[in-house]
Amino acid sequence: MAETAITTVLAKVAELVAWEAAVLLEVGDDVRLLRDKLEWLHTFIRDADRRRRRRDDEFVAVWVRQTRDVAFEAEDALDDFLHRAGRRKAALGSRCALGCWWPGGCAGQVALRHDLSGRIRQIRKRLDKISENRADYNIEHTPAPAWAACSSSATTLAAWDDLEEYTVGLDKYSDMLKEQLLDDSVPARALVAIAGESSIGKTTLARKVYQSLEVRNHFEIRTWTVLPHKCRAADVLRDIHEQMTSQLRRTPSASNSKQAVEDACDDKAFGPGKDISNQLYRSMTGRRYLVVIDGSVAVTDWNSLRASLPDEGNGSRVLLITDLEGLEVVGHAQAGHTYDPIELTRLSPESTYEVFRRRVFGARGDCPGRYKSRYYQDVFRITRGLPLSIVVLAGILRSKELPAEWDEVMAQLAPPAREQQRGGSGGSSNSWPRIMSRAFDDLPHHLKSCFLYLAAMRESTPVDAQRLVRLWVAEGFVRPRRGSTMEEVGQGYLKELISRCMVQLVDKDDFGAVLTVVVHDRLHAFAQDEAQEASFIESHDSTDVLAPATVRRLAVLNSTTDRYVQLSNALPKLRSIICDLVEGRRVRSSNFIRTSDLSFLHASKFLRVIDIQGLELKRLPNEIGSMIHLRYLGLRCGHLEKLPSTIGNLVNLQSLILGGRHVLEVPAAFWRIATLRHVVARFALPSRALGNLHSLQTLHGVQPRGWGGDYNPLGKAANLRSLELGELTSEHADALEAALENLDLLEHLALRGDPLPSSVFSVPSLRRLQSLRLMGAMDEPEGPSCAEDVRYIRPNLTRLSMWNTEVGQKFVDMLAELPSLAELTMMYDSYDGDRLAFVETGFPSLQKLKLGLPELEEWTVAPGSMPGLGTLTLCRCARMQMLPEALAGMRELEEVVLYSMPDIVSRIKEDEGQDYHKVKHVPVIQTIY
Repeated sequence: MAETAITTVLAKVAELVAWEAAVLLEVGDDVRLLRDKLEWLHTFIRDADRRRRRRDDEFVAVWVRQTRDVAFEAEDALDDFLHRAGRRKAALGSRCALGCWWPGGCAGQVALRHDLSGRIRQIRKRLDKISENRADYNIEHTPAPAWAACSSSATTLAAWDDLEEYTVGLDKYSDMLKEQLLDDSVPARALVAIAGESSIGKTTLARKVYQSLEVRNHFEIRTWTVLPHKCRAADVLRDIHEQMTSQLRRTPSASNSKQAVEDACDDKAFGPGKDISNQLYRSMTGRRYLVVIDGSVAVTDWNSLRASLPDEGNGSRVLLITDLEGLEVVGHAQAGHTYDPIELTRLSPESTYEVFRRRVFGARGDCPGRYKSRYYQDVFRITRGLPLSIVVLAGILRSKELPAEWDEVMAQLAPPAREQQRGGSGGSSNSWPRIMSRAFDDLPHHLKSCFLYLAAMRESTPVDAQRLVRLWVAEGFVRPRRGSTMEEVGQGYLKELISRCMVQLVDKDDFGAVLTVVVHDRLHAFAQDEAQEASFIESHDSTDVLAPATVRRLAVLNSTTDRYVQLSNALPKLRSIICDLVEGRRVRSSNFIRTSDLSFLHASKFLRVIDIQGLELKRLPNEIGSMIHLRYLGLRCGHLEKLPSTIGNLVNLQSLILGGRHVLEVPAAFWRIATLRHVVARFALPSRALGNLHSLQTLHGVQPRGWGGDYNPLGKAANLRSLELGELTSEHADALEAALENLDLLEHLALRGDPLPSSVFSVPSLRRLQSLRLMGAMDEPEGPSCAEDVRYIRPNLTRLSMWNTEVGQKFVDMLAELPSLAELTMMYDSYDGDRLAFVETGFPSLQKLKLGLPELEEWTVAPGSMPGLGTLTLCRCARMQMLPEALAGMRELEEVVLYSMPDIVSRIKEDEGQDYHKVKHVPVIQTIY
């Protein structure tokens, strides 16, 4: 896509112009003329890209490709100049003032500017020739309409976060699916299948039922595996086992001993020669499970999966989500019960319009009456009832003005007369490319790059929004906006993509920030095709990485963990590399990708982004310090032991994300990188003051070294939003309090150590704090002296998690005053006592409460306390004698979860339990022994 290439070069020109005026001597005019030429081309290329995508003019395709190639050449010239100038500046350092080495005192700098000037002149000549060819071959410019934002006359639209996956028209299928999953008349393990064409709503239906209260209450273990391309049976089994052990670690059941749970989670089971199939079978034994497989699976792989799952007559189920061809698996199932497949069909005209209406106007809104009948017919004629087509069309029209812009879009997307005459479902399959292309063309310039970047992520797999936005910022896609951080602007971009239905919202926090998103496989396929065609991103799996030397962004995605990845070719044009090789699984020593360093990147001097998971990497090469363009360095490698001293040379670094078990020493020069925004690594913080880290927003995993007195090590990091510190002791108390007093913008704080300062509840500066996690004993178990003011100085605290804090009743009474507290977790020795009381009118906003207090015998709740409680989880409170009477009056309570509490379970049995009346109104009561 030439449009994004030109946008990138214009950003680089702006970066160069932002340098001191001395840099532009002798090349300033050339740079400005190049910028002017590119800006004019930018206005033409959008229409050309759209026509190229329709493949209606080969001349246009050639013109677009040549224009893109010249834009790449300009980017290379500018990056090479910036790289060489930056290296020279770093080498000279303090030996020569800026005025000495730039304006004219150095022959090397003269040659450098002369070289850039000559390259820019050649590029402009090529652009002039391309423009002449456009005229010679009569390539006309027919600009697409510049769509305006929604006018005040239009009906109020749904909010960006009100776009839930409505299952309109799927109710009958939902009932059928629940009936098969919860069927007590078939105790044997059974296969349930949902089938239908792509984009028909199979995953949407399954996800709704999977997350329903009835299903969550019925199964002890629930796993969901999305099958990637070219996966193997062992990959599927390993993924199921990972999810199962993760659930067991969070909520071990009493029916299994602690040793049994540890055996199920034992990493040694994955060593050389170990059979994952046998391990999964033993771990699943004794548990009712629901295993969801989303994708097409071969018959041989299905047989391996079936043999690895026990059938104990306890109602376990395997749910297969597949296309019509995948039903062959159901037909070849050789043993066990198999239900008739649930085959989804397209939506009726009524259901089609209902989905469209809700997507555009929200649950209660609707199209103005005088237009409704017209668009009722148009929407169905274009989409033919295919859900994905409906929501993408809704995304296009959400911000368009009624009726003029709506009519224009409908006319563009209406199927030809011959397709309308055929009717049936054929029209939609042919109209889908038109809908998708129109949705993509409608995106602003900056959002096109952001959307295409999703081609580097896994299809149909949740994507961490925080990581995605940081990558966008590092790539230069996010434009600065006065009064907002780059991350806040990036969140806005993501919300706009959600609003346009190009990306699906998975989860958000209580303050409106997007946490995870997912891209439908057909939208992902479009992004990959367009990114490949435009040389924006090259995507490969690990079995076939044949990246050419001209590749600029490379994504290596696979699900296997024991194959080699060959990346030995030099990649001199590379700007970004994203490798996700293990899909979040624990990396084991025998299954590492066989690479001991990043030698294949040594020739990639223009790198801006390195984001790699799955390499056997213990050290970074010293050459990493020469990659001075690097903005994002993410290495989730568990065995990383050492960082080179040259890492302090990465003067443009914004994000450093390191995974690993070792505490790493980092050179002092690193803490003087002024561009640092996010540091997530097990680092030892030095005893001396850090540099001027005015841009630093995230600091996670760090441990203090040599702190003492009232010295403030974070005095120059006043813009921190998120801080996590470990290994704190009493020696650090004064320094920590001095640091906290300076962090007015802090929103998340996690502290681990012994003791922890109770002043985290009384320091006035932390008024924006939203999330607090404490792991360790508090220095004042009854709370700070100014506890009565906690409601005013912690007005935004929403989530509080305490582990082993050993606080007393007065401390809990203080917490009850917090006005916004919605989630409270108290685990193990977080409370020091056997009697706990929640006072009247306490915890006014609490929605989720989790108590895991082994010593607790009596818990009383006064009337009016926790009026909005929705979920109550009690974990291993084995000595608790009864449930509080106040639960009977909590009408908002939707779920009670009891882990390892047999006495309480016996007390809530229907008709005979003494506490049954307290919870009989609760829709879901989950008991796991």
